[in-house]
This record gives sequence, structure tokens and C-alpha cells, in this order.
Amino acid sequence: MATYRVCIVGASGYSGAEAAQLLRRHPNVARVDTPESSAGMAGIAADIDAVLLATPAEVAADMAAPLVERGIRVVDISGAHRAGNADAHRASYGFDHPHPEMLAQAVYGLGAPAANLANARLIANPGCYANGMLSALLPVARAQFLAANAVADVTGISGVSGAGKKPTDRTHFMAVAENLMPYKTLRAHQHLVEVERAVPVRLLFVPLVAPLRRGMLISGSVPLRDGVTQADLDALSPLDAFWRRSASAPDVHSVAHTPWISVHYALDAASQRLLFVTALDNLSRGAATHAIANLNCMWQLPETTGLN
Repeated sequence: MATYRVCIVGASGYSGAEAAQLLRRHPNVARVDTPESSAGMAGIAADIDAVLLATPAEVAADMAAPLVERGIRVVDISGAHRAGNADAHRASYGFDHPHPEMLAQAVYGLGAPAANLANARLIANPGCYANGMLSALLPVARAQFLAANAVADVTGISGVSGAGKKPTDRTHFMAVAENLMPYKTLRAHQHLVEVERAVPVRLLFVPLVAPLRRGMLISGSVPLRDGVTQADLDALSPLDAFWRRSASAPDVHSVAHTPWISVHYALDAASQRLLFVTALDNLSRGAATHAIANLNCMWQLPETTGLN
């Protein structure tokens, strides 16, 4: 049985710590290194096969290119390689990418063909909100059910862990407890670029922080072309091994601490609009377990290896 040596840069954060815990019991992982992020490239041993970057986007943008040049395969959990080109990256993340050529090389880690993931040197793991939105919209778009020039209205509610470990005024207990807070509304959130690259929609998105430690619930609506029925929606194929259809609107308790994403579709026939709800764990499906599933695809293992 093939085994691999993995390094996690940023293992002190929520997503990195979750990934480290899972990889240490992965049947095909022989070793997991968790160096201090401050060590940079010097902290990555010469015999490492793959690196997970669970760092701020600025750090991952600096590190991915030299790692790939060393022949190390990379899954980037940050947003540093999701935007596709330098202009979109700057607009979404607010800084110039130091290695813009890597944006075109990165394979987006949701909905990509298995061969692309198996051959990838760098996989851009999807953002948590984008994961939730695309898990609903990609199957519909691939079936060519979306109306032309569709505008999707979406609301996302995330647990406080989505903001990372570093405390801020907005994540303080007194700000979050018994409260819902909108932020980066309508067109300001950095995950929009990922969704609009993958599906032909324009997003109007309102994200909210909720007093939850972990979990994410996304609901929205989008117009469908004439003639699409509920039966058509019910017949859509799963997006991946952890995608499951929910007969009713799911909640975060049903997916917490799991790699699953639950997707619910309902057609409002009067307006010919699809109503969708997705539930996922923002630290698991939204980050760590999805990154490990992408590692499995790189290694041509079943997606579920080490995650069941």
C-alpha cells in the first residue's frame, strides 16, 4: 500500500488542526509534519510528498510556487489560488499575487474531472461559502437548467470559527452572543469570484455570522429555464462522494463534525425559481475534509479514504 508524508503549514488554526487530526489516522499517510508557520519554506522537510497550506492567503501565495518547483504537491486551503487570474485575485483579495502564473495552473478543487485532480500539482480548495453555493448550483448548471442571465439571491449563515482563530471586535463573545451580524454584503465577499467562475450566474449574497462554534447554512433562489420540473431536479446526480440530497431543508446539526453536505431543492412553479438550502460544517466540508478528499484524488484513492 502506498503511503505519503504530508506537511500542514498553519496547523495551529482551526482548519489546519482539523486536517492534522484526520490525516494522523489516514491509512495512506505515514507521517504528518506541523511546523511553525513562521519557519516558512525552511520548516518543510526534504522528503515531504504533499503540503496543505492552511495559512492566510498572503502566506500561501508566497509559498505555493516554490513548493511546486520542488516537486511537492500542494492543496491550498486559503483563497490564494481560487480567482483564476491576477485582476480577479486583486479585486477579491486586495493584494497583488506574487506568482500570478500559479493562478492559471491551479485546479479548482470542486467539480473538477478526476483526471485533472489526479494530475494537479496545485489544487485550490474551495472556500466554505463557495462550497455550499456550488454544491447546489453546479449540478443545476451542468444540466443546463439555469435561465439565461440568471441572478441568484443567496443568504449564508456561518459559525464564528469561519473568521479564524485570531480574535477581533466582531468575534468577541459580547458581539456574537444572541446576535446575527451581516458583513461583506451583496457583492463584497471574496468567495463570489469562485462561484461565478464555475456557473453562469450573478450573485447577490448576504453572509451572516451566527453564535455557533461551527456549521454553515446557505439558502437562496435562482431562476430556471422554462420547462424544468421538480422531477428534473430530483433526478440530478450527486456532485461527489460526500454530496447528499435532503428531502426537506437540512440544518447544521445534521452535518456538524462530518464531511457531508446536504442539499435540498424545491421548485416554485409560479415564478419558475429554484429554492435551495445547503448545510455543511465550515471547518470540515468547508475546509479540512474537502482538502483531504482532494489529496485522495491527487493520489488516485477513493475520495472517502480516511474520512468515513
